[in-house]
Amino acid sequence: MTSRPTRSDYIAVLRRAAHPPIHELRFWILQSSVILIAVLHLFADIRLDNSLAFPEGIPVALLIVPVGYAALRYGLSGSAATAVWASVLWLPDLFLPRDIGHSASDIIALLLVDGVGFFVGQRVEAERIASARVESAAVELMAAEERYRQLFHANSAPIFVVDKSGIVIDANLACRTSFGADIIGQNGTEVFGINIVSESLSDQVISMKDGHDYRVNSVRLATGSGDIEAQVVLEDITRERIEGRRIRHYAELVVRAEEEQRLQLSRELHDEPLQIMMHLARRLEMLAERRDIPSDFGEMLLELRQHVLDTAGGLRAIAIGLRPPALDQLGLVPALRSLFADLEDQTGLMVSVEIRGTAVRLASEVELGAFRIVQESASNVAKHADAGTLAVLVNFDAEFLRLEISDNGHGFEFERLEEHTGEHLGVIGMRERARSLGGNFEMRSSIDGGTLVSVSIPIDKSSVRDEFLARDHPTDEWNRSEQEI
Repeated sequence: MTSRPTRSDYIAVLRRAAHPPIHELRFWILQSSVILIAVLHLFADIRLDNSLAFPEGIPVALLIVPVGYAALRYGLSGSAATAVWASVLWLPDLFLPRDIGHSASDIIALLLVDGVGFFVGQRVEAERIASARVESAAVELMAAEERYRQLFHANSAPIFVVDKSGIVIDANLACRTSFGADIIGQNGTEVFGINIVSESLSDQVISMKDGHDYRVNSVRLATGSGDIEAQVVLEDITRERIEGRRIRHYAELVVRAEEEQRLQLSRELHDEPLQIMMHLARRLEMLAERRDIPSDFGEMLLELRQHVLDTAGGLRAIAIGLRPPALDQLGLVPALRSLFADLEDQTGLMVSVEIRGTAVRLASEVELGAFRIVQESASNVAKHADAGTLAVLVNFDAEFLRLEISDNGHGFEFERLEEHTGEHLGVIGMRERARSLGGNFEMRSSIDGGTLVSVSIPIDKSSVRDEFLARDHPTDEWNRSEQEI
């Protein structure tokens, strides 16, 4: 299918028409034939009897031969020049008397010849323009293909092309170097362990036997025969994943070290300062009850005892915040209930807790990670959301521990989540805790619809503990301290 000539094409044609091929011998031979036809016709009209003259129109019609040939060979430039030349040469014949020449019929015939010459010449020019465009497009296509081949083979990432059945039909140098020179002709699905012709292949990560990890990007190509091929680019992300694992491992170590420090500090607060405070409070009470001291001094001692108890209460709150004893002794659910009871007392926030499934004791790191995620999420709601209610769902199913924390406060634009995670490290901490446990973390929020945090953590059945075991062995010393305070 040829494209229609543009205005610039017509202008170029007219310019060529004004410059006939006067440097070619064959062109002048054509003009000589026109002269010969004109001279013979003029001679016949003048010297011969009308009865012996050429029939009307035939001599002029003979001009179609040179004009048509000029149009076919030179286009509009040749046919226009030849037609004009024929018209000029025919002028003497047109001025002959009526009884000698045939001026009326000759004029009509010349107009027809000129029209045929222009029409044929214009069509030839149009075909030449279309042919030139096709040739130019073919040259550009060949150049583009050559550039593609150069990029294809020079690319450091392995790239290969498969047909509709998944057979590798082409591969660049990097691919042949990484997977063998004989990869062409093999089944890509068998080589890489994935469905190469799948439409959902992009961004999938594969791990090869050589220890390298690749991110797969696939582009489907339509061939001229209507078959569908696929070009597959393998992006080597081995270093990226190694660095990611290192960063994740470092984050796990940081979280573990933080929790160990929290546990150690909590125990130290309980074992030394808190016990000393409690002992001091009892001694002050004993002194205040002695009869040999003035009553004013006794009141001061009792007041001092109350300050000591208040300080001890503050230390206890800090110790519980560092590491809730209920988490280690009773498990996740009692620890969360205790957390929300304190949260309601401190903030007035109405908290509802729903437990689904059978609550069991899980591995200590799972319970601790789940508790910290809920604790951080609840803290964010209390500090930033201006919410009235907080709903918490804890679901123990066969394979996952699922947590959902939702509020009715002010959320934020979900599209700007990354900006919020940069400002509030708690969101990053929750996400990393879930990842370190092999789980998933999702957050959805809107300005007027509050925020929903969803977490799913896989449960290792071999680490599940019976809940009653934790209940039978409480820390008596800690409980006594709580009752006294």
